[in-house]
Amino acid sequence: MTTAASIGGVVGGVLISSWGGLKERRVYGVLIPILLSGLAQMVFGASRWLFLSTAAMAVTTGLIPFMNAHSQAIWQSQTPREMQGRVFSVRRLIAQFSWPTSAFVMGALASQFDPGVIIMICGGVLALWCVAGLFNPYLRRVEDKAWIEAQALKNAGLAAPDQA
Repeated sequence: MTTAASIGGVVGGVLISSWGGLKERRVYGVLIPILLSGLAQMVFGASRWLFLSTAAMAVTTGLIPFMNAHSQAIWQSQTPREMQGRVFSVRRLIAQFSWPTSAFVMGALASQFDPGVIIMICGGVLALWCVAGLFNPYLRRVEDKAWIEAQALKNAGLAAPDQA
């Protein structure tokens, strides 16, 4: 299963590299693959068949390059160049810090409950979270610099009367 998952990741990386990803509305390039990954995790958690479990793992890891490429493109386009080093290092720290915490929590849960059910629940929560994100107008405008800057000025009380 690990080999199939690794192959899925490589195939996903080759596909996103050759395609280049979305040029606009890249938030969909993050949310849709995460939604599909959540659904694949639900299949993985429910499956009792080796081949179906292996395919679900390959799909899940194959979608990671799509999520990461679009997410990184959004961060790079929205973060000023002079701040990218600091912003990306904090972003990486948060991602790496959460990994052992989640492994600890999942290990504790798996010792008390059926791991397949836990994986299904986590995949379902992930999918629902992404569906909610698709309907969030603020998230959908994450790449609209003019709108974001206008919101920042408005929230700071500095917006011109015609922009409020």
